[in-house]
Amino acid sequence: MARRSGNQLFSPRRKRKTGCVTVIVLFVLALVLTLSLNALANRFVRLDIRRVTILNLPRQLERFRVLHLSDLNAAKLGNKQDNLASALGKEAYNAVVMTGDMVGKSGNIQPLLETGALLAPNIPKFFIPGDSDPAPYYMTPHGDEEVKAEYIRALEANGFIHLEVPYKHEEDGQVVWFCPGDLFMLDLDSAQFSLNELVNTLLASDNPYESATGAQLRYAQHRLDVIARSLEAMKEMKPEDTIIAVMHHPPDADQLGELAQRHKEKEDVTPSLFLAGQFNNGQARLPGLGPIYLPRLADGRGGFFPGDEGLSGLFITKGYPLHISPGLGVSGFYPVPLRLFNRPAVTILELTSRMTR
Repeated sequence: MARRSGNQLFSPRRKRKTGCVTVIVLFVLALVLTLSLNALANRFVRLDIRRVTILNLPRQLERFRVLHLSDLNAAKLGNKQDNLASALGKEAYNAVVMTGDMVGKSGNIQPLLETGALLAPNIPKFFIPGDSDPAPYYMTPHGDEEVKAEYIRALEANGFIHLEVPYKHEEDGQVVWFCPGDLFMLDLDSAQFSLNELVNTLLASDNPYESATGAQLRYAQHRLDVIARSLEAMKEMKPEDTIIAVMHHPPDADQLGELAQRHKEKEDVTPSLFLAGQFNNGQARLPGLGPIYLPRLADGRGGFFPGDEGLSGLFITKGYPLHISPGLGVSGFYPVPLRLFNRPAVTILELTSRMTR
């Protein structure tokens, strides 16, 4: 019988290195479970109800309610968006405002159509495109003479109001204007002049109705019509009217400061309330630390762990109430397409003349 060598006889038995493998497996399982639960939570919607003080609000508009939605990005919120319906319950509201990125880069309008179908009937449902939505207008040849994109026309055919120009809504004899917020930020006279110059240049070209030139011409003429109708509507607005300005990207303090100064100098009408979206409440958040990352903004904010200030909720900036929606879906505004520890939310804003906290 062969004898074992001394090295074999006395060498210690090798221990299996299972500790590191176990830790890695547990980490992966925990990560998968967390992301699965997070994906499930992202299908359920939270409803916030906020009171907004509007100075000189007419008595008839006390408790006028606006349902504010934003940044759906074609997200599925249950079967035919029934989780959104459950969140809204039997709450009443007088108008719905959707502040952009409701369709998203996919161009899939079905989730938005399903959202519209569950909203209260016989009330206006306003929407504006966001920067992640497909372009709302055609500026290049596309086979017909339509200016509005197909998805815009489909939404309008299903009862949505594309807020291109100010919309006059009357409630108990009082007027509420819903307006594209850009009307108050841009020099409309200069924009009108530039578009007229473009139209004249295109008409003076060798073949103004060649397909590419014709598409540009139809777009420019449509935008001129939008500006003309907007200027007429703004002449109709009265200081006692309530004006709700709708934007996708929230105006910053400098923009609102310039608007306030211009209003003071010219004594013209000015918005009573701004509604916006874009930020999705930071989108990816960590408990106790807030949003992980915010792309750098024009005012210098942004970077890692920027804090919660100015990302969602109700603010007073330069005297203007501004509500930024927490959003519903996953936005392309952020480098990582993940909504983390950040439950989707919609808000009912209740107007009041009383001071609120």
